[in-house]
Amino acid sequence: MSRKARGVVEVVDDAGDRPYDDRLETLRSSLGLDGLSGLLVFDPVNIRYLTGFTGSAGVVLVRPDECLLVSDFRYRVQAREQAPVARFVELEGAFSPLAPELVEGFEGCLGVEKDHLKVEEWEALAPALEGLDVSLVRGHVRKMRRVKSAGELRAVREASLLAVQVMERLSLMQVVGRTERDVALELEVWARKHGSEGIPFPYILAWGPNSAKPHAEPGDTVIGQGGLLVVDLGAVVDGYASDITRTFSTGKVGPEEARAHRVTLEAQEAARREAGPGIACRHVDKVARDVIEGEGLGDFFKHGLGHGVGLEVHEEPGLSSRSEDVLEPGMVVTIEPGIYLEGVGGVRIEDSVAVTETGVEVLTEMDRGLLTLS
Repeated sequence: MSRKARGVVEVVDDAGDRPYDDRLETLRSSLGLDGLSGLLVFDPVNIRYLTGFTGSAGVVLVRPDECLLVSDFRYRVQAREQAPVARFVELEGAFSPLAPELVEGFEGCLGVEKDHLKVEEWEALAPALEGLDVSLVRGHVRKMRRVKSAGELRAVREASLLAVQVMERLSLMQVVGRTERDVALELEVWARKHGSEGIPFPYILAWGPNSAKPHAEPGDTVIGQGGLLVVDLGAVVDGYASDITRTFSTGKVGPEEARAHRVTLEAQEAARREAGPGIACRHVDKVARDVIEGEGLGDFFKHGLGHGVGLEVHEEPGLSSRSEDVLEPGMVVTIEPGIYLEGVGGVRIEDSVAVTETGVEVLTEMDRGLLTLS
């Protein structure tokens, strides 16, 4: 379950303990296998995962004997409340001048997380670490984030249920005659009012020919009678995201559009049946792609089948033809094939699913048919 302390929401495990000590120890073991004795972490999402700190400015240094959280006076109280697992170091000015003091006495190779490190930041930091064995690395924390704990799964499940409610809200709304932007904004506001901490991404709401753009941005297009309407949205609970897409009609659709929906649904159902522990992500992608290619529509499905979902709405593992990942229990991924017919319309059907010991649990269960909105 999740709990609140001093206005801060945090995910806890089944025993009610904070998970951060265990995560730090797991990270140290992973670093050790790669010949590293510590890690400088710059990615705010990874910092939150390791310590619970949600501030927008901070650096974490994971040493063999302790974890340091470096930030400025604005986050002094917040850091101590959210991240007691780390010793808070108050920063005055830039981080680089303080670095030599923080790594004093450090033995072994220090990994420096390069994913969120700007070139200009590295140019300032490298001289400060001179004389220390340093290696630019990536992926250690992100790989840990792939498999969710019971507390993380609970948060994603709650976010998924809320996303379904937002999508169901759409069926009660008048959409024809309104702009895409207006309807998307109403859904975003409704999600916030009903428990979402924010939106994990700007909602996609695209009608008619616009729906053939996989990442369409809601604009001033007025939703008309007839045609396809693609809606892609999510919610955030305890920092964890969800993701769901459904395709609707706003009246009569043509045979090309109806066929695209039927084939997309068949591909999505086939992929969901195939997904499970021990299954290669590229295989699940192939199952969906084979269905679409078998109908002669392979040229209209060019993106990967899905992605991981957690503290970020797009994270590891990836489900694509190039993926080297294998599904494991505790992973949360999307399954979202699509067919996009330029100048006509597009279809995407997406669910977030959790990998279990025997298969997958659909977290965003709701009707996948071509429902009509008014």
